Amino acid sequence: MRRFNKSILFLFILLSVFASPVYSAAKKHDSTGKNISELFMNVNPSLSAKIANSYAGLVIEAAKKFKQDPYAIAAIIVHESTVNNKAVSKGGDYGLMQIHWSAHSSTVKRRFKIKDGKGLFDPRINIFYGTEIFASCMAKSKSLKEGFMRYSSGSERLTAKALATVQELRAKDSKAARTQTPAKPKEPERPVRRVKVKRR
Repeated sequence: MRRFNKSILFLFILLSVFASPVYSAAKKHDSTGKNISELFMNVNPSLSAKIANSYAGLVIEAAKKFKQDPYAIAAIIVHESTVNNKAVSKGGDYGLMQIHWSAHSSTVKRRFKIKDGKGLFDPRINIFYGTEIFASCMAKSKSLKEGFMRYSSGSERLTAKALATVQELRAKDSKAARTQTPAKPKEPERPVRRVKVKRR
């Protein structure tokens, strides 16, 4: 019986120790998704909250898989396609992250069983493969700016806009963190000790 009680106590201590970091990590994940979703709806007002949330979820999932900043992926989507999954450029770039069909067709056809560029309209395929491309750009780069430059084929305009978007989203996180920091509790006032003076 004593062993059983000790086991329960040990389990309770473990849960107490690890519960706080897990909760804060989940909270951070939620705020990142919310920021991205709000950004997508601001840029493309025709998006429903449901679709914006699904895109934000895919961005976070892909960023985690390829170890990239989800805000960087969101910035690419915003400035490459204005969050339009059916976007097609004159040069043959398709979907949310504007993947160049002729440059990636053989890999995309083999991996995703797609016949033509329209297959890249699928948000999941586009975001995951686009994030993989961006990860390879970042692997050859020394900074986020250089990574954006590689992804956009040297577009300084897109790079500047994408960097500004990432900074805005990070600033939003910092502001939220400052407002959520609990105020330091005041120390209770110590009672004044009265000293009795002996009368002669």
